[in-house]
Amino acid sequence: MTAIAWLIGAAVGVLAGLGIAAVFRRRALRDFDHALEALAALAAGRTPERFYAPYGGLAEREQAFNQALQEIADRLAALELDRVRFLAIVGNLRSGVVLLDSRRRVQVINPAAERIFGVWAPEVEQTYHLAMTHTYALESALDRVERGEVVQAERREGGRVLQIDLAPVPGTGGTLLVVHDVSEERRLLEVRSQFVANVSHELRTPLTVLGGFAETLLEEDVDEGHRRRFLRHIAEETRRLSLLVDDLLRLAAIESGRERPERQELDLLEIARAVAERYGAEAASRGVALGVEGGAARTVSDRDRIEAILISLIDNAVKYTQVGGHVTVLVGRSGPAAELTVQDDGPGIPAADLPHIFERFYRVDRSRQRATGGSGLGLAIARHLALSIGAELHVESEVGQGSRFRLRLPGMDASADA
Repeated sequence: MTAIAWLIGAAVGVLAGLGIAAVFRRRALRDFDHALEALAALAAGRTPERFYAPYGGLAEREQAFNQALQEIADRLAALELDRVRFLAIVGNLRSGVVLLDSRRRVQVINPAAERIFGVWAPEVEQTYHLAMTHTYALESALDRVERGEVVQAERREGGRVLQIDLAPVPGTGGTLLVVHDVSEERRLLEVRSQFVANVSHELRTPLTVLGGFAETLLEEDVDEGHRRRFLRHIAEETRRLSLLVDDLLRLAAIESGRERPERQELDLLEIARAVAERYGAEAASRGVALGVEGGAARTVSDRDRIEAILISLIDNAVKYTQVGGHVTVLVGRSGPAAELTVQDDGPGIPAADLPHIFERFYRVDRSRQRATGGSGLGLAIARHLALSIGAELHVESEVGQGSRFRLRLPGMDASADA
């Protein structure tokens, strides 16, 4: 009996132990499930609920787990804030930003880069960069970036110039591309270079003449007749230099935008008659008849600038019209717009020269440059003045048929013209 009792007691003990183990197992699984729920909430971007172990003996571990959970949540929130800030900054940059991974595939592209390359982000993300950049020269540049270098490359296509700066992204094997469309900057640099060259040429001619006459007067015995002739040439070249400098300063002031145009209601017919009256004597001295035709046309603009434009156009027309020719200022309306047209019966302008007629120092007939006595800036100044008041200045011409320079201004209602 004793052995049987012992066996029965042992069996009961084993069963009790198994029962207790099962209870603890269920409790542990419940605790584990609660922990998994907290981690799942964290992974889904939700704030995890605090983990509680419903049974005793785990207080320290419960506290440690909750502390670690909070630290992870805080770091994820900081990372999300950094991501939002990064996207906000990159998204509003005027420069294009592209991030490539270690396989040279597009990971991030901002709106500016989309505009520059003419692509849509969802179409090029995760694709090889050539699908977007179409620039095989970047391959060698990317090879250098992988060696840790910072590289600059260019892409030229259809008159556009893209400057691409490439830099490695530490720890990722990726590459950051910053793209600038420098087409306008390059064009302005070229214009500036041409302008400096033209100014140098325009200054060199009168300075050479002045120096030659001055040396002759100083080093040689010159009779009174030649002396007076030389002095007249010196005076004329000095006048041309002064005119050139004045026009350069005027052009610079217009381009700077420092002087804002005044706006007032204007009668264009009255302005045309006033300018023609002031310039009539000059035109007559050159053997050219100057007249005004047309009807009422009113606008709201800057009187001084309109007069300056008209003077430049009339002066240009008179200089290039032969003796006995005519220059006419036409005033009228074209739909809602008011127009001033300066028309001459001069030699006209070849079609190849028309696109360049408003460029600085551009002359159709350079052989007449010294005869006309101008600075070569009159039409350029007229065009800049027109732009400054929101007007349009166009030219129409045919060789042998004269030229028509048309200034188109915002018109006023018919009631205002009455």
